[in-house]
Amino acid sequence: MVSPDFDAQGCLTAEAFARIAAAPPGRAPAELAAHLASCVRCQRRLLASASASPSRAAAARRPPPPVWRTAVVVAACVVLVVIALILLRTLTASPL
Repeated sequence: MVSPDFDAQGCLTAEAFARIAAAPPGRAPAELAAHLASCVRCQRRLLASASASPSRAAAARRPPPPVWRTAVVVAACVVLVVIALILLRTLTASPL
């Protein structure tokens, strides 16, 4: 494999990783995608480079929901549990 996309060990170069990252999902160059699918070393390098950039992950993070919304959800869950217990008691009660 003599190509500018592969180094002396036969693994992807930084430029090849950049081409894969720049491609839209599912549209990476076929030769690079096939190599990445079969090379454990390149997979580890790709995953390590993705986890080493916390700034991108922090930018995509959504803000937490407001406290009132969380309280409403918890209250609704409690009401549903109470209804379920009442229904269970009603269904298991002996007939008169």
